[in-house]
Amino acid sequence: MILACHILLENFTAAIPGHRCWVHILDNDTMSDNATGTLGPDVLLRIYIPLDSNLKPEKCRRFLHPQWQLLHLSGTFPNVTDLDTEPCVDGWVYDQSFFSSTIVTEWDLVCDYQFQKSVAQFLFLAGMLVGGLIYGHFSDRWLVESARWLIITNKPEEGLKELKKVAHRNGMKNDEATLNMEGLRATMQEELEAARTKTTLFDLFRTPILRRRMCLLSFVSKKLRKNK
Repeated sequence: MILACHILLENFTAAIPGHRCWVHILDNDTMSDNATGTLGPDVLLRIYIPLDSNLKPEKCRRFLHPQWQLLHLSGTFPNVTDLDTEPCVDGWVYDQSFFSSTIVTEWDLVCDYQFQKSVAQFLFLAGMLVGGLIYGHFSDRWLVESARWLIITNKPEEGLKELKKVAHRNGMKNDEATLNMEGLRATMQEELEAARTKTTLFDLFRTPILRRRMCLLSFVSKKLRKNK
C-alpha cells in the first residue's frame, strides 16, 4: 500500500512544469524597476527567447544577444534560425502555478538533463525490486509468520500458539483457554466449506452492512455522474 502511494505520488513530485531560460534583465531580482524602461515582460521575453515551431517560447535555448530588431516587426514572426542562440547556461525559470516545487525544479532535470529524471525513476523501481527480494527473504526467515499462514502451510501447532499469544495480548484470557486443536480444525473446515459455496450478486444485499454500503456507493456514484 505504501509503495503504491509512492508510485502515485511521483506523478506530482516528478512533474515537469513549463519552463524557459533564465534571462538576466527579466529574472534578476536585484535590478531596479527602471532598468528596462517602459518595456513589459512579454516584450523583453520576445527579444531574449526565440519561438519554437508552435510559436511558444523555447524551453531550452535563448538568444546569445538581445534581438531588439524583433520589436519592430508588428506581430510578424520572422525566420530566426540564422540568429545565434545558446543553451540555458544560467538556469531556468519555472511555471509555479501548478507545482511550487518538484525534483525537476530542484535539480533542473530539463532539456539536456531530462534523462536524469528517468534515471531517478529507474533507481526507485530497482530499489523496490531489490528490496522486495532481500527483505522478502529476511521476513520469511526471521519475522513472525501469521497464524493463518502457519495453519495453511500445515503447521497447526505453531499457528495455535500464535493465536493464543494474540488472545493474551488483547486481554481475552477466557478465549485463550478455549483455543484448542479441535476448535481450530472445526473453524478451518467451516472456512473451506464457505469457500466452496458459490456466491451471486444478491449476496451483496444479503447482510445489512453490505446492503447499506452498496446503497451509499450507488448514491455517491449517481451524484458524481450528475456533477460531470
